[in-house]
Amino acid sequence: MVRRFVEERWPIGEVRRLSETETGFDRAVWKQMAAELGLQGPAIPEAHGGQGFGFLELAIALEELGRQLAGGPFLASACLATHAILAAASPAQRAALLPAIASGEALAALAVLEPDGVTSSCRSAEGRWRVTGAKAGVIDGQNADLLLVAARAPGSAGSSLLAIRTDAPGVVLRPTEGLDLTRKLADLELDDAPAERLGGPGDAGPALARALDLAAIALAAESVGAAARCLESAVDYAKSRVQFARPIGSFQAIQHKVAEVMLELESARSAAYWSWWVASQPGSDAAALAEAASVAKSACSDAFLRAAAENLHIHGGIGFTWEFDCHLYYRRAKASELLFGDPVHHRARLAAQLGF
Repeated sequence: MVRRFVEERWPIGEVRRLSETETGFDRAVWKQMAAELGLQGPAIPEAHGGQGFGFLELAIALEELGRQLAGGPFLASACLATHAILAAASPAQRAALLPAIASGEALAALAVLEPDGVTSSCRSAEGRWRVTGAKAGVIDGQNADLLLVAARAPGSAGSSLLAIRTDAPGVVLRPTEGLDLTRKLADLELDDAPAERLGGPGDAGPALARALDLAAIALAAESVGAAARCLESAVDYAKSRVQFARPIGSFQAIQHKVAEVMLELESARSAAYWSWWVASQPGSDAAALAEAASVAKSACSDAFLRAAAENLHIHGGIGFTWEFDCHLYYRRAKASELLFGDPVHHRARLAAQLGF
């Protein structure tokens, strides 16, 4: 059902068109996706307007959206921001913030990465929190209504997570161009912006770590869907492209490329599905989640980049042209490889966790 909706309402041709717009998505389709399928809230409790499921159902949607490079702010709002709120906010704050996200009426984004290390600071003044600092590469920051910002109070050993409205004074968002044309990024500057602290002071570290591990697993889900579509595209083209009076798919070199991509993809899919299961278990501990995230992110990033590159090669020269979609998948694969840690980082992290 999700695949049919995406193919009809958010196909790759529409993604290409929307990539040239400022927002990168169609709000009417976004609201339709929320109203008819409820895709923005699978992991949000029913009491807060969501579906009351878990990460497994969310990952199924991410895989299907990844096939068409669709979703717009889905990763930022329905995954990163939502799980940061679920992990860090109080029950009253969840009740205030999550219903609008689940209904598609509001978009949220998580702002963690900083251009010059951890310099963002927060302070309490006249009963209200204020945040000053800068964040880089905020996914769909320019589309967000709500920002979840990590900052540190003077004298605090840990970071706090604060909610800031994008229309508040002292908030400046500047769109920036990334390698992936289908995913919008923005740089954020905060100058004494009013905020609401989520949870206790300086205790957002575990919540942010969980949210970022879930983000890595979510990206693995997207990558599996996109890699599968690259493989299908390569096979379809190899069947129809004729050279020397034969379909190029009959040549052993092409067959080897396709077979190797399929082998790597199936291994990555197994790693991804296992990580979804781990993430969906109630009360899964941080170590198990970190292990699953690193295995899935490293395997799926490698598989997607391999599939996207071989899809380009099998298409030949036309695969590099703007008229074909191959380059959009390759751009997404290369950008996703680096997002939330590249495979080298995650394998080193996994080795350290296992005591190697």
